[in-house]
Amino acid sequence: MINITDIFENKDVADKVSWWLGDNVDAAELAGAAENAVDVHVPALSVVSRDVSVLWPWVEKFNIKIIPRFYLMSSGADAVAAMSVDIKSSFKQGADGAHVIVKLTDLDRFADLMLPVRDDLFFNKQLSVGLDVFEIWPLDWENVFVNLKKLRATSLLLVLTTDTGDKSDFMGRVYAALDAWDASPDMELHIMLGVSFSRAEQVYRLVAKMRPDLLDKLYFWVNY
Repeated sequence: MINITDIFENKDVADKVSWWLGDNVDAAELAGAAENAVDVHVPALSVVSRDVSVLWPWVEKFNIKIIPRFYLMSSGADAVAAMSVDIKSSFKQGADGAHVIVKLTDLDRFADLMLPVRDDLFFNKQLSVGLDVFEIWPLDWENVFVNLKKLRATSLLLVLTTDTGDKSDFMGRVYAALDAWDASPDMELHIMLGVSFSRAEQVYRLVAKMRPDLLDKLYFWVNY
């Protein structure tokens, strides 16, 4: 069993951590992750969409959210329509929301195409828009937040795709996001850290200093 408190000594940070399950886990691994989530009080699990129906029976009696993730590979209308069908299917199977991960260059088009169906598709469900944090430069943030507000996204998911340690400007990118923050009052900030667990404490301290009002809306996703 993975014990979050063994990895994250700061309880305030540990309470904000959820599991990000791999793309090729089998049913036994899903069951193990679900049991672990119950034991250590993990609030949510991120999975690929095909795993939602397998995972749901294990967590339906507990307050653990299932958030499937979808990668928009093209900003064309057909791609967005096909993804919408897949998202709707995952909701019927027990999902509580969706991570929709898009390229920054596709965000405008995605927002325009998703807007007409957003309310019906995501009624009482979470819409988390994911972006590669290294694609976003300081001057991009204004437009990012315009689109997030247009979509009424429930959270912004910043994905740490690679971590080069001291050579990384990851924290600088997070600083720029917080400095430009212009979201709806209830929108959350989610950070996908992969195996870079130590970054959680760094981000938590930065948010506490720059935007303490976001602390209760800050959550981390780490690899299970």
